[in-house]
Amino acid sequence: MPVLILGMCVLATMAAVFGATGFTQSAARTFRREAIDAPAGKLADLFIFVEPERLLRAGGVAAAVAFAIVLSLTGLPLAALGAASAVFASPRLLQATWRKRYQQQIGAQLPDAMAMLAGAVRAGSGLAQGLDQIAVMVAPPLRHELALLMPRHRLGVQLDEALRDMGRRVPLPEVHLLVTAVALALQVGGSLGGTLDRLADTLRRKHVIEAKLRALTSQGRLQAIIVTALPVALMLALTALDPVSMRPLVTTAGGWAVLGCIAILETTGWLLIRRIVAIDV
Repeated sequence: MPVLILGMCVLATMAAVFGATGFTQSAARTFRREAIDAPAGKLADLFIFVEPERLLRAGGVAAAVAFAIVLSLTGLPLAALGAASAVFASPRLLQATWRKRYQQQIGAQLPDAMAMLAGAVRAGSGLAQGLDQIAVMVAPPLRHELALLMPRHRLGVQLDEALRDMGRRVPLPEVHLLVTAVALALQVGGSLGGTLDRLADTLRRKHVIEAKLRALTSQGRLQAIIVTALPVALMLALTALDPVSMRPLVTTAGGWAVLGCIAILETTGWLLIRRIVAIDV
């Protein structure tokens, strides 16, 4: 209980210091832009609409709870601060994961969508009409992007410009190829249907090669996870079996230095393995 009270006192002191010093107007604008508006805008690009202030408050409350729990269990302010920082940063990590998955899903849908658009164009539909037709045929998340693209075009935005905006929201090579093909067709003419068919076939071949590469490098990725997790699991097991012997590791300066070296080596090894198995097609 005294440890918990100490943790609350530390939090109250930090809040008092920030309240006493205050942010300058410029710093406050920067904080709002980086901590509130930017994450909210990135989530909106994924069609996830959350009030930014609510997201920030939830992260702060979760971080404070994590700080109090870890401090009450371990009695180590630095460990509690690390846990609170990790909890506070986790929404950004989840956001990056969601964005990557969102883009991968769109990349996987584009070959079939291009083939359908090519068929619509060859059947006599205009490019805008073809995009309208496939917008109701494809599944999310590509449907969401097309549902955002076509109303902008009907409101007067040029089709190639609306497609370039989509390319900025979804910075994938597949989307860039689609935007380039449509822009060239609108500017110089030509057989857009044939171009889209060839693009769709090329992207399908690319995805097949990527799937084979993922299968071939799956063992290396699994080894990276195991090699990274094994020291942490071993440390937790030894702490549970013999906490007295392991306590100097988190209560002395030498112990923290060892933990810092372990963290650096673990991160370096993880990044090296990821770089080795990452093969771009």
